[in-house]
Amino acid sequence: MIRVKHIVFTLVALLYMACAPESNNDVVNHYLCDFEGAKWDALVDSNPNGDNLLNGSVALTWHDEESDLAGEVTIPFEGYWGGAAISNHCSQDLQNNGSPTDQLYVYAEGAYSGSNFLICNCFFGGVELRFESKTSYIESVMVANTTYSRAVTTNGNHLTAPLSENTSIWVEATGYINGSEAVQATTKLYLYKNGKPAFEGWTKWYMTSMSRCDRVVFDVKWNGTDYNPYPAYFAMDDIKVVRQERAKTINN
Repeated sequence: MIRVKHIVFTLVALLYMACAPESNNDVVNHYLCDFEGAKWDALVDSNPNGDNLLNGSVALTWHDEESDLAGEVTIPFEGYWGGAAISNHCSQDLQNNGSPTDQLYVYAEGAYSGSNFLICNCFFGGVELRFESKTSYIESVMVANTTYSRAVTTNGNHLTAPLSENTSIWVEATGYINGSEAVQATTKLYLYKNGKPAFEGWTKWYMTSMSRCDRVVFDVKWNGTDYNPYPAYFAMDDIKVVRQERAKTINN
């Protein structure tokens, strides 16, 4: 019994040391990036295909000052976009809003909160979110499928068949720190499992296992042996960020 108590105490102590501030002058702050407000509204393309804003020749960058989270819409080729785009387009109509010209639709009744969210297009090599000034970690993020992805996995298209019962698709997140290419941590969330959607609407992805990092790369993968023939898209909203910071000194 004494040995069991000692093991339990040791585990609790280790957990406390992992979560506690590094010094008495540090505090742990929580931030929420929800993509709401006039600044974010201005980044929403009125065309759900992105033709009016995204499919240009100049990359669009965004930065949330409070959470320090940043991302961008990349332009790998003129007329095509990748990366993380702000959207407010929502539809569960697979017939009319599930084609390649409907890339910015989320398959939900609306955003998880407010009106705006992120659509991540991983087709051109994944989507990177980064912290501009301080290492932090993403505690959790709300995730949903896109209407385009849901339509192709459900009904197939001229390029591929619907998902089979042996096929799964997931989002993999990989964290990096201090500008290194060495992997800090990896975690994943299933979008489709064994041929069926892994969830409906929005679901919470707990990412505390990622630890602290300065950038996270999200990529859509599958269990096939060849390239993924399904749309490499997903949506994110309400990204919760945790960061250790020096406590502010109040001068009297």
